[in-house]
Amino acid sequence: MKFGKIKRQHGRVGGLDAILNRIIENCAHVSRIVPGRIKRRRGKTPPNFRVQYPTDAGIKCLYNGTGTVQEVFLICVDQEKALAWIKSEFPLAAEERQSPLPPGVG
Repeated sequence: MKFGKIKRQHGRVGGLDAILNRIIENCAHVSRIVPGRIKRRRGKTPPNFRVQYPTDAGIKCLYNGTGTVQEVFLICVDQEKALAWIKSEFPLAAEERQSPLPPGVG
């Protein structure tokens, strides 16, 4: 592979690198990870990693840090197996949104 499996061009919220490395090393169904936009938010919640919804190329997830939220896009070879693996490894990821479709679709 010409490029790394985790895109490192953009910034990442503290604590996210360990989770991304764990996913890319242990889940054979995820071929690439692209961290997305970071948003500020109020309140202090413990860090967690959640599935938001499936996309055409894989899965969109959210990582909540203290005072920040970062989008994470997982590019998957097998989306269903990757989703099952993530839900088994990250218990909070099982609490995904009720609608399996992205906002504005359906």
